[in-house]
Amino acid sequence: MPRRLLDPVRTLALTALLATAAAGAQRPLVVSGAIPNPTGKEATIVAWLGHLDVSASGVIAYGPISAAGAFEIELPGTVVGDALQTIELKKLCVSGGQEFQLSPTGVDHALVNTVAAFDMTKTPVSAILASSPDFVARLEADKTDVRVGDALGYYLYVSDRITVRGTCVGADGLTVTYDLSASAGWNRLAYEFEAAGDGVRGVLRTVRDFPAGMSWVALNDYQ
Repeated sequence: MPRRLLDPVRTLALTALLATAAAGAQRPLVVSGAIPNPTGKEATIVAWLGHLDVSASGVIAYGPISAAGAFEIELPGTVVGDALQTIELKKLCVSGGQEFQLSPTGVDHALVNTVAAFDMTKTPVSAILASSPDFVARLEADKTDVRVGDALGYYLYVSDRITVRGTCVGADGLTVTYDLSASAGWNRLAYEFEAAGDGVRGVLRTVRDFPAGMSWVALNDYQ
């Protein structure tokens, strides 16, 4: 999860490149919601780009945010260049994954689950798509403090249709089961935590709709 924004000039340059390159084989996706806006002024909000290995690489798109905190961002229909990263077993799994299925190989992807609003006069307000403020507070203090019923939401972009199946220990140190059947373009992912013996396991699956109650939750650093 990002703790700061890219330099605004680099941010807008990357956004312009993504928005104009390779005219859209896929439809753009509108991301909307509401987060706190302590400035009480209209401002700019950006969507932060990440990947399945928990790495982040920059800003993918931007849009307006109202004085009350309502926002709307249009993610580009086609994502190209350095914004993409190939989905590979070695990047998904720290250990395990002997029966992992990834088909086809070599598919590029990007994730969005973080937004950050700023107007250049106040500290940015960042938020992630999550099941509750309590979950976000625990996650900020300890990334392994997850409980049954916790969940995160992601918008997944893939350059081609892909299926990902299998269980392994992921980059966050948790056991993760992948159950993805994603179409080319934008898809919704739910990363939900379920009971597994005496502990908790994560299940990352493609969904038509996010779990009930999921919303944009502000990170404590920016409240």
